[in-house]
Amino acid sequence: AFPLYVGPKDLDLLKDVDPKLQQLVDFGWFSILAKPLFLAMKWIHDNWVPNYGWAIVLLTIAINIVLFPLKLTSLKSMKKMQMIQPQVQALNEKYKGLSMRDPRKQKQNEEMMALYQKHGVNPVGGCMPMVLQIPFFFAFYKVLSVAIELRGADWLWVDDLSRPETLAIRVLPITMVVSQFAMQKLTPATTVNPSQQRIMYMMPLMMGFFFYGVSSGLVLYWLTSNLVGAGQQLLINKIGER
Repeated sequence: AFPLYVGPKDLDLLKDVDPKLQQLVDFGWFSILAKPLFLAMKWIHDNWVPNYGWAIVLLTIAINIVLFPLKLTSLKSMKKMQMIQPQVQALNEKYKGLSMRDPRKQKQNEEMMALYQKHGVNPVGGCMPMVLQIPFFFAFYKVLSVAIELRGADWLWVDDLSRPETLAIRVLPITMVVSQFAMQKLTPATTVNPSQQRIMYMMPLMMGFFFYGVSSGLVLYWLTSNLVGAGQQLLINKIGER
């Protein structure tokens, strides 16, 4: 004799039948983050707003608020980086045309690091806001892939958050690209190199191409992060002026 469960891999149903059956829902390598995200989203859905789209929005806002102190440090570093760009440019002009094997290249690097230390600048600090989002991106991707509760979950004009939009022209990815450009306009430029700036301007279009075919819930998460990030950047810009 043995028990047999035939039904959806709904965490609540599985728990009622046998708590061990919850292991059937495989959140993958990011389970340490994906499962808590799903449980938090489900709690918001069950207790605050009976809609998974708005649950994603509220959860994303909460994540960005929690991460704000780290983003603040990073964005302050970017503001300082912007302020010392004329000195960085002058240093690059001073050692212009040197090969990587030239002994004077080491001298240039030492002077550059001394400049950063003098002004308390972390040259890679500007990457932190994007880096912070990546684990949550993969966790949301996994949740939307395996959580049956999100199959057919609608939000405004979106009829299924676990799939791409069914509209002829997908609104969420396009709005996300616009929000990404807005974020770039608000974020202090940390380089005056024209080629690097062109690459940065291409990034929103590349992101839009990538996000155009992914699940609507994932695009909604990234779009909400951009909008919250834009608000936080406006606040930091005000602080920077003072």
